[in-house]
Amino acid sequence: MVKLAIRSAPEIVVTSASPTDEHRSFLSTGAAAVVGLVVVAACARIWGLRWGLPDSTHLFSYHPDEYHSLRGLLSLALSGDLNPHFFNYGSLYLYLVSAAGVLGHGLLISSLSLETIPEALRLWTLDARVVSVLAGVLTVVTVYVLARRVWSNLPAVCCALLLALAPLHVLNSHYATVDVTQTLFVALVLLFSVRLAESGRWQDCVWAGLMVGLAASTKYSGLLVVVAPLTAIVLSCGNKASGCRGSEAAKKMLIVLGTAVLGFALTSPFTFLAWSEAKQGILHELQHMHVGEPLAVAAEPNAFWFHAKNLLAPGAGPIVALALVGWAMAVVRRHRQLLPIAVFACLWAVMTGLANVRYARYEVALLPALVILGIYPIAQLLRARRGYRWAGYLLIAVCVVPLLLWTGQVCSSLVRCDARGEAAEEILRVTPRDARIGLVRDPWFDVPPVDYCNGGTVLRQNPLWRLYHRPVRDLVITGLDQELLSAQAPHTFVLSGFSSRAGLMAGDAATISFVSALLSDYQRRAYYGGLPLSFVPWELGSDWLYPWPEIQIFVRKSSPTAGGE
Repeated sequence: MVKLAIRSAPEIVVTSASPTDEHRSFLSTGAAAVVGLVVVAACARIWGLRWGLPDSTHLFSYHPDEYHSLRGLLSLALSGDLNPHFFNYGSLYLYLVSAAGVLGHGLLISSLSLETIPEALRLWTLDARVVSVLAGVLTVVTVYVLARRVWSNLPAVCCALLLALAPLHVLNSHYATVDVTQTLFVALVLLFSVRLAESGRWQDCVWAGLMVGLAASTKYSGLLVVVAPLTAIVLSCGNKASGCRGSEAAKKMLIVLGTAVLGFALTSPFTFLAWSEAKQGILHELQHMHVGEPLAVAAEPNAFWFHAKNLLAPGAGPIVALALVGWAMAVVRRHRQLLPIAVFACLWAVMTGLANVRYARYEVALLPALVILGIYPIAQLLRARRGYRWAGYLLIAVCVVPLLLWTGQVCSSLVRCDARGEAAEEILRVTPRDARIGLVRDPWFDVPPVDYCNGGTVLRQNPLWRLYHRPVRDLVITGLDQELLSAQAPHTFVLSGFSSRAGLMAGDAATISFVSALLSDYQRRAYYGGLPLSFVPWELGSDWLYPWPEIQIFVRKSSPTAGGE
């Protein structure tokens, strides 16, 4: 870099800027970018963070999995036990939630009682969501740092901004679940893999391995990201200039694998200390992934197309298209820094496509790789001659505008009055005190709070939570049994889309017969919920609908209070 200093004399003196000046300029630019990205990412994730929290009408939150994230904290509070006694996932997120609960509302632990448990569940669920928010924001920063190593500041900022505004990542950052935290560690593995591919340094092997262990300790599927540092080692040792030999590459791979085991063991210790208990949870998850949920599989038989739909809309369609181009460019050009990311992205897509469980959240960990690969073609255009740069800016706009549209709809919808509360008021209005309310299954997250204990069949059978049963009317659980519906003939029936959606999409005979009988014998009085996103051309995964379940209220036609809609 050269500066021209013009003095009072007619001479021109050429001076060189010091390296310190350049370093300070880079730091100031990078710091400003990070601050801006943190503000954008945090605002999108905090907006609507209190949706569906427990209140005076329902004991558990309106997300079906958030209770399980409190298992470690509840185990500590109720029995002083560090063993979370829940091994469907690793334990790291449970311990992070426990730490957040202790720091945020630790006094509740010493004063826990039947009277204070409901308030504790509300506050601790919010604490757990804050962990997801922090993990989401840190993931955005990590992606910026990673992209900055590969490209200049502008492509790096655009790359991180795409993740900061990605609707799928933003929505899951509002959930007290493991996916966003796992994605943070996946992104860190990718960062250290890029560094490893560049230099082959031993310390990057250690850090990459530790992050692999933490990713797997958050959710077992995170182990797959180990392919990124292993690929980076092969690439760095394949470079003749590095002087790396085969034996050295093998040692580096062993370091990655060894530190991964160490990271997992330190953060999920009871997986080994209580192996007989942990084995049951692990086998349950493996069986679940293999068998899946039959109606959901029948409704969406092609998992690859299912995940493609959830990535293409809402919002990420342009990014996915550019990521495919970037993936091809990285492979064809043998881009040393991007190849580990390309290998991971390909294998992750295959893994989720082969699983027989259909949830959009399985794509969250893929998003950092998608935005990094997707920015590659844009970065090339921005580096081209001036005549081609406009195309890069245009592509940035094409990517950002849909994200802003859908993320704005997601967040603004989360702060509105929950449809379950509105539906509960209507149910009480149309159902006499001595009448009964029918449901397909025990009250859970997806139906109005007709019982204060809304934990579904499993939690409602637990002796502790059974103490909180407080139904607003007598309840009738019919399943999808047409004959039982006719025999019990409840005055009011509440049908959730989570009970019927997959069956209707799959053409399931029992579901169709049940819904037909319901429509024949009952009059629909109200409809609530539904995905509040525009321009989505197909059905999305059910976990998109956790904040907005489709709820229909029916009143029996023979009832004297039944009337027109």
